[in-house]
Amino acid sequence: MYLFVYGSLLSHNSHNHLLNGCKLVGKAVLEGYGLYKVSWYPAIVPKKDAKVAGEVYEVDEKTIKEIDNFEDEGELYKRQVVEVILNGVEVLRAWTYVYLLNVDEKNYIPFEKQPWRE
Repeated sequence: MYLFVYGSLLSHNSHNHLLNGCKLVGKAVLEGYGLYKVSWYPAIVPKKDAKVAGEVYEVDEKTIKEIDNFEDEGELYKRQVVEVILNGVEVLRAWTYVYLLNVDEKNYIPFEKQPWRE
């Protein structure tokens, strides 16, 4: 299964170690969602005409359960399937984590200022 990441799990960020042993498939873009700073970390929510830069990893069931726990799935984020554009050409279905709480529009991060960096 595939996982689209866009924040602290990215290869250059602090929690990428949670994906140790998982294959980085490539860079990807998720359309129809906006990236927001909600604390020291980011979140995505549906947003018309917006897009999010990230990476896709091939993950196993054990890893996805660990990431669910890390992301506080069901409380802070909801894991759901989205379609991402992989390496600018291929459409791929992947899991990602969508924020369940409200975001402040002033904390929106435009695509030009992505990917997320800590």
